[in-house]
Amino acid sequence: MKKNNYLLIVCTICFFVAIFAPIVILYGLEDRNVHYLNSVSLSMMNESNKSYDNAIINMVYARYNNNKYNVDTADENDYAVPEIEIDGERYINESLVKLKELESIGFIKSNFFDYIATNKRVITRTNEFHVENLNYSKKRLFLSNDDFKVAFMSFEVEHITNKIIAIKIPKEYIVTKKEILEDYINYLNLNSEDWIFESSSVSSKTKKIEIKIENINDFVSISIVPYS
Repeated sequence: MKKNNYLLIVCTICFFVAIFAPIVILYGLEDRNVHYLNSVSLSMMNESNKSYDNAIINMVYARYNNNKYNVDTADENDYAVPEIEIDGERYINESLVKLKELESIGFIKSNFFDYIATNKRVITRTNEFHVENLNYSKKRLFLSNDDFKVAFMSFEVEHITNKIIAIKIPKEYIVTKKEILEDYINYLNLNSEDWIFESSSVSSKTKKIEIKIENINDFVSISIVPYS
């Protein structure tokens, strides 16, 4: 009788262990997974912040390493001024508003906007480039007397930072003095103590990039390329 009671107790214990042990184990694993997911989320946030800080640099290198990417194209026909109000309705030329950022640091001269305004209308052709680490747009501005083969000017915007990372513009409308280039570097949030200023480039070994300044016929081209 006692032996039977003992077997009954053992069987009961085994029964409860079989039921509750997996639950306890799963709870423990779930708790560990929650901590793991929180840790991963924090890591991803830190990586995201890091990505924002280096977005321009990442894009510069991705551009030279990737051969395939997706491109979307769109045209806009706007008034040739940053903003205008007509019959109580306000119209905004987003491309010209964006270029005002460079005017504010003295990179683009104010008479550029004066000349654009004399054309009444401006057509902006936008190419959006998409691939890993390569998300930017190139905007080309055509004036009413252009043949739509050669743009009056063009510029590029990196999407994460929303900064202008390249520009090609008639040389009479741009200033490339050292102090202006320093302000442009600050505008890009690429501050470093080791920027070296030369006649046709500004380079940083720490940032591993170079800002190239090229004279192409009547244009000046500013672009960011990998450090060499």
